[in-house]
Amino acid sequence: MMETLINDLLDLSKMEINEFKLDQSYFNLEHAVNEALQMMRFQANKLDIKLKAEIDYKDNLELVSEMYGDRRRYMQILLNFLSNSMKFTNKKGTVTVKIMVLSHQEIKNENENCLIYMNL
Repeated sequence: MMETLINDLLDLSKMEINEFKLDQSYFNLEHAVNEALQMMRFQANKLDIKLKAEIDYKDNLELVSEMYGDRRRYMQILLNFLSNSMKFTNKKGTVTVKIMVLSHQEIKNENENCLIYMNL
């Protein structure tokens, strides 16, 4: 976690001097989501919040297993979403990362739950 924070600060420095570059390659989005959930599990347990992932494999297995982009940037986004979602989720609530293809970006609010949609 500390390494991630240091890398994020280095990235901000690179952006300021226009030397920021994306490292684009194929990666497994399901693995990235599960890794992000695992990284946030300790904090979620302290807050008594359940973390889970729902991934639409039916029509999107290729998109999930071979996502093209910068994996580290996706992880930054996921961790940021998870952190913010946990801040606004009630005790004993659930934060769900739901991966599916949408025709538009959708945000759904529920009393005790927060859903994160990624538009692929």
